[in-house]
Amino acid sequence: MNQYCLPLGLAITLCAACSQSEEQANTAYPASTVGVSMSATETNAFFKDMYQSFEQAGKEQPALKLLLQQANNDQNLQYQQLDGMIAQGAKALVVNLVDVSAGQEFVNKYCAKGIPVVYINRNPGDKNLAGCHNSYFVDGDAALAGVIQGLQVLKHWNANPQWDKNQDGVIAYALLEGIPNHAGAMARTKWSVGTMQNYPALGLPVQKIFQETALFRRDKAAEVVENWIQSPEFNQIEILLANNDNMAIGAIDALKKHNISLPVFGIDGGAIGKDMVRAGDMVATVFNDYDNQARTALRLAANLAAGEEAMKGIDYRMEYKVINVPYQDPEAGK
Repeated sequence: MNQYCLPLGLAITLCAACSQSEEQANTAYPASTVGVSMSATETNAFFKDMYQSFEQAGKEQPALKLLLQQANNDQNLQYQQLDGMIAQGAKALVVNLVDVSAGQEFVNKYCAKGIPVVYINRNPGDKNLAGCHNSYFVDGDAALAGVIQGLQVLKHWNANPQWDKNQDGVIAYALLEGIPNHAGAMARTKWSVGTMQNYPALGLPVQKIFQETALFRRDKAAEVVENWIQSPEFNQIEILLANNDNMAIGAIDALKKHNISLPVFGIDGGAIGKDMVRAGDMVATVFNDYDNQARTALRLAANLAAGEEAMKGIDYRMEYKVINVPYQDPEAGK
């Protein structure tokens, strides 16, 4: 079987409206104290949006005491903040890890304290997650994000034959990937490229010109693309893919600096990304439902903190301690 054969469930999900029900969004959380730590908000617009969703959800839940901080991309600071939250009475934590490579140490540290932890967006590692009875993970469905991005490329490629610079019918691409060994980044990459190449009746041959990690950061992506521009191979690139909008925007920064026009595709669909699409600077983005991810993780943590059933008030399905909130295609139905 081809490693990129598309799961049946993904094709079905692409056609569905994916959002929490009104009932789920408004169900009162149990009385509890929960600590939430985001890795950073100033360097990642998606995490800033998610942070604001946590803030808003906390305001809407009078029975919930929310302790919310961001760690400025400093893993040691994140440990200190979380330990401080526990000292203030937090009975469960929601954590967006600064350093995914510290997953085993992180899980062991809080599992030993008996504190339930809901990891969000950054997986501490499936084995580490499975090894602690009170650890969970909430994320977007990264494979679905890749499929949607790949389909967006095929749609726009067919509508813009001039993109094929040498008219060889092959999509020559460059790709900005997120953090090394980040499961979500790897899935987005695999399924985006695989969908372009293998989607039934639509797939086309592809050629990778460049692929490099840019840590999900705008400044790093601009630096990487600046280096690509200096290479003779750069002129072969026909489309540029990014694992998130932050890196897509960084790529656009570098391209504009040199008055270069290239089709750029992102993932996240936050306010800045949507503005870039409306302005014509980015071709398309995929909506990563930060609000429902935040609310789901917070409700799960509140349930655990209060000693209630973990999935109470949550409509999404949990499999192997993981809840995946579907991505959405903003172009669907257009």
